[in-house]
Amino acid sequence: MAEAFSNVGLLKFLLGLPDLDGLGSVALLDLAKDARAEFLKEGESLHADEHMERHLYLVEGEVELVANDQVLQVIKSGSDRAKQSLFRVHTHGLEAHCLKDASLLSLNETTFEKYIATIKPKEEPAGINFSSYKATDGDAGIINEIHREFHHNEVDLPSMPEVALKINQAVQDESLDFQQIADIVQTDPMISARAVQVANSAMYAGQAVQTIKRAVQRIGLRAMRTIVMSVILRNLYTPQSPLIKKKMRSYYHHSIRVGVIAHVLTKKIKGFDPEQAFLAGLIHDIGVVPLLIRADKHDELKNDPVLLDKIIYSLKTKVGAMLLRQWGFEDELITVAQDAENWDRDVVEADYCDIIQVAQLHCEMIGGRKLDAPAIVDLPAFERLDLGGVNPMLIVAQAKQDMDEVIHLLE
Repeated sequence: MAEAFSNVGLLKFLLGLPDLDGLGSVALLDLAKDARAEFLKEGESLHADEHMERHLYLVEGEVELVANDQVLQVIKSGSDRAKQSLFRVHTHGLEAHCLKDASLLSLNETTFEKYIATIKPKEEPAGINFSSYKATDGDAGIINEIHREFHHNEVDLPSMPEVALKINQAVQDESLDFQQIADIVQTDPMISARAVQVANSAMYAGQAVQTIKRAVQRIGLRAMRTIVMSVILRNLYTPQSPLIKKKMRSYYHHSIRVGVIAHVLTKKIKGFDPEQAFLAGLIHDIGVVPLLIRADKHDELKNDPVLLDKIIYSLKTKVGAMLLRQWGFEDELITVAQDAENWDRDVVEADYCDIIQVAQLHCEMIGGRKLDAPAIVDLPAFERLDLGGVNPMLIVAQAKQDMDEVIHLLE
């Protein structure tokens, strides 16, 4: 490892790996003795099933994990993900493609496993309780398996495409003008077309626009971000199983409906942005996406709708918050993904999560997913938002036309 680390540098790197947290100095020195450096040039690849006997960690550079010609995740040196094993599973067909010249630390699997087994397990984080998944019925084993995979970061979450990353960053950069935003959007023809269509929809009634710049001016940056996210979510993954295809479509339509209702609802509430509320509705159930991707590759899940619903119900909030953190979303939106169905949540001030809770109950009125929730007037979120004077049926009626049109445009 002299080419990549000094002895002190190597030990410092090992001490920074969460996988090795709790190991003593003897174990770390033993691991360091067997360590070696591996190097990748831009364009080269590593195959997971060819590295069964090594644990790899990205030290410098940038790689993308690819399976079945789909990019699962981009990993950059210095990130939290780079501190975890490059291949957390060694599935045939999983590869790491080098995007920028990379150096990796390679640890001997036998030595690694010998010492990992000696680490005393930490207490589980608040909110994650494995005991509830240890029932004796046949489903419990699968639920527990999937739960542990996500909890221990053994599943590679989908990466956000570059155009969405740029739009997310642009939302927080007040120096960018409409033309600069339009230039970003125009790099993706599908998103460009959808942006113009939505700008000309009933939600943003006005004189027709033909250019991306005019579309951005008409609907604003936050709305453009929502359109980008909706197109990306629609095309993030193409399922193979008929059941997973149906579930993905149902998830997508439900998210848009909740987003549109939140958009209409927020116009009646001071202090909130309707476009941010639309985006919050769109991503409130985003934890469903990685779970459906995982289920599509699991024979028992992709053919069993009842078991699949149990998995989704049990894990979607934790997985959704995990995914939005990886994608760099704001805390207020991470809270939405995490607590959208935590009906008794106790917060001091109303927030976007409250809006999404109320929007979900409105959505239920028009045939949306049935929720195990209190009546809308008994919902703490309803009281915090001071919506006593709002007629729910009127909100639904106002949203329904926009809802159908937006689903059609973004389909």
